[in-house]
Amino acid sequence: MPTRSARHGPRHRAGGPRSSRRGPLVLAVTLVAALTAAAIALGGSEEGARSGAGTGSAAPATSTDPGSPSGTGAATRAATPAAAALLEWAERELPPGTRLRADEDSREDLLAAGAPDDLVATDEPTGPDDLVLTVTDGSTEPGSRVVARFDGLVLGDPSPGSPSVELLDRRRTLAGAIAANPTTRAPEPAAAVLRSADLDMRLLSLLAVLTARQGLGVAAFPRAEGAEGPARSVLLDSVGGAPVGTGQAATEELGTWLEAQLPPFAPDRVEVTDDGVLLSYRYASDPDALVADASP
Repeated sequence: MPTRSARHGPRHRAGGPRSSRRGPLVLAVTLVAALTAAAIALGGSEEGARSGAGTGSAAPATSTDPGSPSGTGAATRAATPAAAALLEWAERELPPGTRLRADEDSREDLLAAGAPDDLVATDEPTGPDDLVLTVTDGSTEPGSRVVARFDGLVLGDPSPGSPSVELLDRRRTLAGAIAANPTTRAPEPAAAVLRSADLDMRLLSLLAVLTARQGLGVAAFPRAEGAEGPARSVLLDSVGGAPVGTGQAATEELGTWLEAQLPPFAPDRVEVTDDGVLLSYRYASDPDALVADASP
């Protein structure tokens, strides 16, 4: 099952990396605690594999123009490990078109590490649907969400989305139903995340459907170092009681089902490992709103 990215099309304000195409997708959250009446349809008929997986990036490692003012500064500055790590992470985890607003020193570090000017531009206008994150040397503004930490650099979201009471209740209902389902297998750290409902609604919706269909083994909810906000990655080690991962027979069936899902529920990345199958979504400021917008 290859690693996949969905990086095309206009983005939602929440920073979703996918097309706004709805397709025959229906999401009806009528799950109760035992998930016996789970009626969430992520649509995406199994013959309709989603299209348009691109190779765009949030932070391609291209060198700056030595003739430009920023290029001149970057050319004489050694790239720091923290800046290089941030750019590598951004390439994988941020939606295309993301802007980084950095203080002067942090910006020069990023340019020296290969950040393109448009990623860290300070004078380019932004619209209401653009995702703009900040990069600082360790401090964050009140109300900002830490997206990830890289040694001395902090990537933050100055305007993170906050779900309404209704959407938060929906998230808690789904998470509680998954945790309470007798087919769910999860070690205590993963079970605690489920009980807290601190999960990206895109991921939570997908897990709810898989749980209702077959049952799941959830090994972990990996997060970036220092990250705040809902978890948006999961490591599955079994589906329907059958182990998944490298060399496991059930892995192909899971991959086929995942390929048939549509945005915003289809994962941005699917990685098969010896420990299981890792599903990940790119960062979104307000994933609850993305799911609500996709529901009729």
